[in-house]
Amino acid sequence: MRGLRGLAPLLILATVVTALVLMLLWRDQAGYKPVFGQREHVPTADVLSVLDAEHIAYRLHPESGQVLVPDSDLGRARMLLAAKGVVARLPAGLELMDQNDPLGVSQFVQDIRFRRGLEGELAQSMMALDAVEGARVHLSVAKSSSFVLNDGQKSSASVVLTLKPGRSLNHEQIAAAINLVAGSVANLDPSRVSLVDQQGNLLSARVDMSEGFDGGAQGNEAQRRIQDDIRRNVHELLAPVLGEQNYRLSVTADVNNDRVQETREQYGDAPKLTNEAMREEQDRERIALGVPGSLSNRPPAALAAAAASAAQGEDPNGANANANSNTARKNAATRQYAYDRSITQVKKSRGRLERLSVAVLLNTAAAPGGAKDWTASDLRKVEQLLGGGLGIDTQRGDKLSVSTLAFPAPPVVEPWYQQRDTLVEFGGWGAYTLAALLGYLLLARPLIRMGQHALGMGGARKDPRNEGRNDGRADRSGGSGITPLEPLSGASGGTGSGAQAGMSPAGEGAPALVGPAGGLLGGTGGAGGAASSGSAVTTLLENYELPPPGSPVDVLVDHLKVLAAKEPERVAEVVKQWVQKKNGRSE
Repeated sequence: MRGLRGLAPLLILATVVTALVLMLLWRDQAGYKPVFGQREHVPTADVLSVLDAEHIAYRLHPESGQVLVPDSDLGRARMLLAAKGVVARLPAGLELMDQNDPLGVSQFVQDIRFRRGLEGELAQSMMALDAVEGARVHLSVAKSSSFVLNDGQKSSASVVLTLKPGRSLNHEQIAAAINLVAGSVANLDPSRVSLVDQQGNLLSARVDMSEGFDGGAQGNEAQRRIQDDIRRNVHELLAPVLGEQNYRLSVTADVNNDRVQETREQYGDAPKLTNEAMREEQDRERIALGVPGSLSNRPPAALAAAAASAAQGEDPNGANANANSNTARKNAATRQYAYDRSITQVKKSRGRLERLSVAVLLNTAAAPGGAKDWTASDLRKVEQLLGGGLGIDTQRGDKLSVSTLAFPAPPVVEPWYQQRDTLVEFGGWGAYTLAALLGYLLLARPLIRMGQHALGMGGARKDPRNEGRNDGRADRSGGSGITPLEPLSGASGGTGSGAQAGMSPAGEGAPALVGPAGGLLGGTGGAGGAASSGSAVTTLLENYELPPPGSPVDVLVDHLKVLAAKEPERVAEVVKQWVQKKNGRSE
């Protein structure tokens, strides 16, 4: 047992040293930061050569291959690399066209180089977005032709975006990226641009670019906006009067997201004169008409009668004629009629509200005047108020329902010291405090005692001549009635003090306990006690090391407890002698 007790401090010390070493290793590993990002293209050989020349410690990540430097040297390393021209390489742009081509380079090579440069420029523009970390652009540019083709090739583009961790693109940003690519290539329709992220999600499918982009009408954005507006209006109307806890609201908006274009042509009820043309012809000299020879064969009387009737203004054929028998007249009129026509072109945007349904539930406890329930007139007033404030249109099919129910009582708020979060928080601090206290009592305090004991025993062995003076200090400091332990220099003199020379009955230089009167605890006062018992009394502390002089009281008490546990009979004998001596003195 004593061997195991001696190994306990070594085991504890080894555990503490191991924990410290592991902590230092972990801190050493965590103190290194990457110089460049994982997806940045940097010539690693150039980076290592610059770091070696500047004597900056570095490491290579075993998985990603990134160059790591200490956190304290990160800024200096980046500045040195930038000064030496070692920076992250962006996709090559139109600077590819600045190369000096040898004589005889074909037009195909020039076209490929131009397309690669355009792709690099677009990739750099995409990387300028805040949420984009990297980008790759692939273009398929249709060849221009002098012929008119109905189903010719069309240009298209594909873009792969690498987003930053935890970031995403909204509909407006997706549409902006698509329009950026479409506007950079001639005859490229935005609907033929595909946008994909690093997870394989087709971002371009989330927006409709066929007829322009309307961010407010994409998906269910219009429906959410309308419902939020209705809720805000109801809250502004009822919350100041009833309180937020005394009503519940449900809003359903039927929104039509179809894009509609209509052309209407409408005619009037009655036709109207739009154009009229009249024509009149008059001939004053008559010419011979009819069958040749028929008039000439008529008798003169008939001719005279015809002339007389013509002179009187009568037409023998029923038609008006002038008095002059040699005049002819002809009238003609042309009129055009048309109906009224109106042409109307209507383009209906997305996000049109088709129908609105609102249901409001009131708490019976919030009835006016402290009544048990709402009256019909009060409910009608609330319904009229909401109908006017929300713009309810019955012709459109809108519905508004107002009803009452008894709401459950609100839960009682627990005191702060009974709340779960408070208990968890203070419980954690309590656990830390208890762990610290146990660590002190079970680890730190025993180690401190063992260290004090070892240091005190070493000092007592090295300088035994100062025992008398140390005993004097111990006697002066121990005024509480506890008898300190001290080595015995001799046993000749039953009631001699510790300064007298002598030997103990058990042997030369054996330690013993000093009683209250200065006697030995191992006997009744020296040689007389030993003779009366018939044999030398074995000193109680013969086989045990005494605490050093001037030890604290708790160390002495602990030592006495150990002695009482191992030698109960002898301790009882010593206590018995103390009691007998005390009684003898008092008597």
